[in-house]
Amino acid sequence: MAKKPRKQFTASENAQRWLLWTATAIITCIAFEALAVTTAMPTVTRELDGEHLFALANGITLAAQLITTALAGQWVDAKGVKIPLFLGLTLFALGLLVCTAAPTIEIFTIGRLIQGLGGGLCVVPLYVLVGRLVPAPRQPKFFAFFSAAWVVPSLIGPAISGFLVQQAHWRWVFAIVPVLLIVILPAIIKVLSMLPGMEFTGSLSTIRSTAVIAIGAGGAAIVLQVMSGTESDSFTPLTFIIIGVAMVSAMAFIRPLLPKKTITLARGLPSTVAFRGIINGTFLGIEVYLPLMLQRVHDWNPFEAGLTLTVGSITWAMGSFVQARVIDPGKRQRLATWGSGILLLGAAGTIPVAWSSVSPVILIVSWALAGLGIGIAYPAMATHALALTPIERQGKTSSALQLSDTLGASLAIAVAGIVFAFVSGQGTAAFVTLLTVMTALAAFAFLVSFRVEPKVTSPGLTNSAPTR
Repeated sequence: MAKKPRKQFTASENAQRWLLWTATAIITCIAFEALAVTTAMPTVTRELDGEHLFALANGITLAAQLITTALAGQWVDAKGVKIPLFLGLTLFALGLLVCTAAPTIEIFTIGRLIQGLGGGLCVVPLYVLVGRLVPAPRQPKFFAFFSAAWVVPSLIGPAISGFLVQQAHWRWVFAIVPVLLIVILPAIIKVLSMLPGMEFTGSLSTIRSTAVIAIGAGGAAIVLQVMSGTESDSFTPLTFIIIGVAMVSAMAFIRPLLPKKTITLARGLPSTVAFRGIINGTFLGIEVYLPLMLQRVHDWNPFEAGLTLTVGSITWAMGSFVQARVIDPGKRQRLATWGSGILLLGAAGTIPVAWSSVSPVILIVSWALAGLGIGIAYPAMATHALALTPIERQGKTSSALQLSDTLGASLAIAVAGIVFAFVSGQGTAAFVTLLTVMTALAAFAFLVSFRVEPKVTSPGLTNSAPTR
C-alpha cells in the first residue's frame, strides 16, 4: 500500500506575520553579534595577548555550530522546534556572557565555543517552521527577510562596536545581545503559541551516532583553527600532515550528515548544499580579515574598519530582495551562477588593497559587489533546496544547509588563518596570499553553481530530490 502523504499545515496570516518578525528579530541578534565581534576581534586578541589565536577565536564558534546543527535537524524532526530553539538561545546568551567576563584569551575562546553550540540550535527550527507552515510562494519573502536581518546590524553593529572599543571597552560588545534576547523573549513565546499543531514523527534512534560524527567534524575543524596559530617559522612537515589529516577528517565525518554525494558534487540537492557552504566560506573567510588588514596596512581605526562590513551587509540584503522578486523558474535557475559570478568579481577586487599605496575605496566597492553576489545566491539556495525535499525531511535538509554553511565558513577561516600565518602573519604578502586563495575558492563556487539544478531526465521534467 502506498504511504499516505504527510498533511501540509499552514499557519494563519496573523501567525505568519508574527513568525516573520520574530524569526527576523532572532536572526538580527545573531547577525549583530557576528558583525560586532568581527569588528572588535583585533582589539580583543591584542588586549588579551592572544593574537596567535585570532583565527581560533573567530572560527571556533562555527566549528561548535557543526555539532549542534547536526543534532538539531534530527531532534526537530522527531520532537519539534520548541526545546531546541529555547536551549539554543540560552546557550548563545550564556556564551556571550562568558566572553564578556573573560580574563584570558583561553576563557574567551571557551565562551565563543558555548556561543557556537547555542547558535547551531537556533536557525534550524526557524527554517523548519517556514518550510512546514508557510506556503511555498511566500517562502522566498521569508528568506529574503532573514538575509535582510543583517541590514540593521550592518548599519549599527560595526559602528556601535567600534565606538565601544574606542570609547568604553570591548567587553560591552558581547553584553548587548543577551539583553536584547531577554527583551524579545515574550514575542518568541507568543508566536510559538499561535502556530498550528504539527506532526513530528522522525526518529532519534541514530542520534548517538550522529553526535559522534558531528563531534568528529567539529573537532577536525577546531584542529585546523588551532594550526592557524602556528608561527611562520614553526611550520614543519608534521604541521602540514596534521593539516591534511584534519581537512580530510572533517570531510569524512560530515559526509553522512549531508545529502548523498554532496562531497562529490552530484547534481541537484547535493551540489546545492555544497554550493551554499562554499560561497559562505568564501565570503566569511575574507570578511574576518578585512578589519585586520585595514587597521594594519592602512592605519584605519576600529570604527572606520568596521564600516566596511556595513557596505557588504547592505548589498547582501539588496541582493536577497532582488532574488525574492525573481518568480520565473527559468531565471531562478540562474541565480546561483549570477550571484557567484558577482561574488567572484568582488573577491578579486579586494586583492590590490593589500598594498598600502592602493586606496581602500577600491575595497569598499569590491566588497559591495561581493555582498550583492552572495545576497542573490545564498537565500535562493534555501528555497531551492526545500523545493527539492519532501516535507517530512525538510528538517534534515535545513540541518544540512546549516551544516554546510558552518563547515564551509569554519574551514575557510581556518585555511585563511593557516595561509596568513605561513606567509608571515602580517604585512602585504600575507594578505595578498590569503585573498588570492579565497578568490580561487570563489571561482570554484562559480563552477559548482552550474550543478545545482537536478539532471534533466526528459523534456520539462527533472529528477526529484535524492533520497538516502
